[in-house]
Amino acid sequence: MMFNLQQLKILVLLARYKKVTAVAEKLKIKQPSVTFHMNKLEQSVGVPLFIRKHKRVFLTEDGKALLHYATRIILLSEEAEQVLTDYTQFKKGNITIGASNTPATYFLPQLLGKMRQAYPNVNIVIQVNNAPQIIEAVKNLEIDFGLVAEHAVNDPELVAIPLANDELGLVMHPDHPLAQKDQIEAGQLQQEVWVLRERNSASRRMMETWAAQNGIVCKKGLEFGTTEAIKRAIRCKLGISLLSRMAVEDEVNGGKLVFKRLNTETVNRSVFFIYSRNRFVTPIFQEYIRFFQSIS
Repeated sequence: MMFNLQQLKILVLLARYKKVTAVAEKLKIKQPSVTFHMNKLEQSVGVPLFIRKHKRVFLTEDGKALLHYATRIILLSEEAEQVLTDYTQFKKGNITIGASNTPATYFLPQLLGKMRQAYPNVNIVIQVNNAPQIIEAVKNLEIDFGLVAEHAVNDPELVAIPLANDELGLVMHPDHPLAQKDQIEAGQLQQEVWVLRERNSASRRMMETWAAQNGIVCKKGLEFGTTEAIKRAIRCKLGISLLSRMAVEDEVNGGKLVFKRLNTETVNRSVFFIYSRNRFVTPIFQEYIRFFQSIS
């Protein structure tokens, strides 16, 4: 049985994009070349791998079984190339950092200048997604490191280093009736209209836990995918929210928003720097681990 990396890359990309045209564009080759490699791969393994239907391509069960190994082989191949680059051109190469919304917007930018200064020849790629997706991508070795704002990161496959403390608190417009109160009881929030993050965000999960513990039924007004949109909605007096202190610091200092602490461990969290225990530690990788450890 003989197959090459190009054929395995085509299998993996077809599983993702399901179109020969998209795979050809991604690999910068012609469509007949993609079809040629598909046929050669099927001939090599001796079983059908692809189902062609309405100009789309799907994997057979045999194709799905091979996909698991093809993904790992490609990742190992790319990692091997990166290792050789690291050793031959120390402090040169590529680093991909995944970050959840709050660290990406309010924590990471201030570090990028220092990172550029320390490693001017390293190309840094930032991917922004929700914390669960970033954690999964780090575990699958799809990205090098992650920065996530979570109450805790307890996973035996990961090394998690806390870098900064953060907390969620009630955020409202300065004209809101509760803005002048020193203490806010749960009962005072029952009729409030809430502006919320999407369900799979870390802050939404923490908010729902806190609300359940205090018997608060959140009357949803709006739901947004970004904290910036929520802050703008609050400034337009569309409701209140539970947001990161880090995320509203500038607006609070400027008198545009009010932040109320809740004094409960439920809403305390940290920004964690995470990486996989299963990844081979190259020189660049080790340098970045040291960099983030130095600011923890």
